[in-house]
Amino acid sequence: MTDKKYIFKTIDENGESFKALGDRLFDCPELGFKEFKTAEIIKGELDRLGIEYESGIAETGIKAVIGDGKDYNIAIVCDMDALPGKGFTGQIHSCGHSIQTTIALAAAEIIKKTNMLEGSGVSVSLIFTPAEEFIDFEYRDRLIAEGRIKYRSGKQHMIAEGYFDGVDCVLSAHANGSRDKLFDINSTLAGFTAKKAVFTGQASHSGAAPHLGRNTLHGAVLCENAIALLKDQFAPEAGVKINPVITEPGGSVNIIPDRTVLETYVRANDIDTLTYADKRVDGCIEHCAKALELGYEIENTTGYMPLKQSKKLNKAVKNNMLLLCDEEMIEENVVSSASGDVGDLGFLVPTVQFGFAGIDGIFHSDSFKIADRENCYVNTVKVMCGTIADIIDNAEYRDKNENFAEKKEYYLKNWLRA
Repeated sequence: MTDKKYIFKTIDENGESFKALGDRLFDCPELGFKEFKTAEIIKGELDRLGIEYESGIAETGIKAVIGDGKDYNIAIVCDMDALPGKGFTGQIHSCGHSIQTTIALAAAEIIKKTNMLEGSGVSVSLIFTPAEEFIDFEYRDRLIAEGRIKYRSGKQHMIAEGYFDGVDCVLSAHANGSRDKLFDINSTLAGFTAKKAVFTGQASHSGAAPHLGRNTLHGAVLCENAIALLKDQFAPEAGVKINPVITEPGGSVNIIPDRTVLETYVRANDIDTLTYADKRVDGCIEHCAKALELGYEIENTTGYMPLKQSKKLNKAVKNNMLLLCDEEMIEENVVSSASGDVGDLGFLVPTVQFGFAGIDGIFHSDSFKIADRENCYVNTVKVMCGTIADIIDNAEYRDKNENFAEKKEYYLKNWLRA
């Protein structure tokens, strides 16, 4: 049996160095597909540990494998990117991805120092993925046009390129905003698609001859109201969130606008509801345009799939949380309207992404701060490594998708539309 007490003792002995690494990564925020300094820090740590890796995947992504076990392959997956700072100038790690990267590197060090994989038949892949935040489209689309990446998401590119082939399960962790709990497990994330509707009409003089025009702003406003009424047709547990904004109003005070752009995300908690809601929004756009004799175009962009977590893996995760806190400090089954490309992994292989507290301020804002470094950089590593130890010792936790190839083919064809 794996000596979990020894593993936790080794984590405690290295806790201060993990915190220092976490501070270093937090102070190195970079936007998606631009995480070059972050990648250098990761490579430096892997070099120090004597772990071989492949780098430059999707510009900045990195994959390393520890152990040569052929029976079961665990992937520790983390995000690398940050977000724009105040006024969209500069960057800040206001979603906590630097913590994820620290956890993965700390777990790698513990795995190496304790030899926990030796003779287990289990290997651990460390997969550092760029560009989880769905932003900065102009830059990403330019990379796609140049053939340097395939998709706007780092995980989606790495899935398509085969970097998750052979992975049996995914372990991940993400900071949460809890103030009265230490951890959460089995939370869901919504899936989403991005939609851009362009209404086209006829310009005219707004005072002398407005009747000769076809006002595209009216079409967009009518569509906003139709979508607002449409949302009442979905049950609350479906998690449907549609909040359109007019990004290009068009025209001026004395000209009837002949072009208006409306954009929105369509979010839902499951694929079937998401597909249906997406179709219904298209109907709102089409029929509101036709009602006012406007032209329209709809541009759809694939987003992220909903996250559904592995019950088997979460059982092991919870068991290790209970070694650190009482059950009332663990929140279960949180339904979130947020999204992440970890949902795409959850469709392909058994996946968990447990949550951990320790943050002050508001996510995705300049007020985001790491307040409890012990929970973020030490307790999380204990949960991660303890879960790996349990998977090594107990085949009950070795959740596996036997139909990976079939699911990947469906995913590429029907979701990414490759």
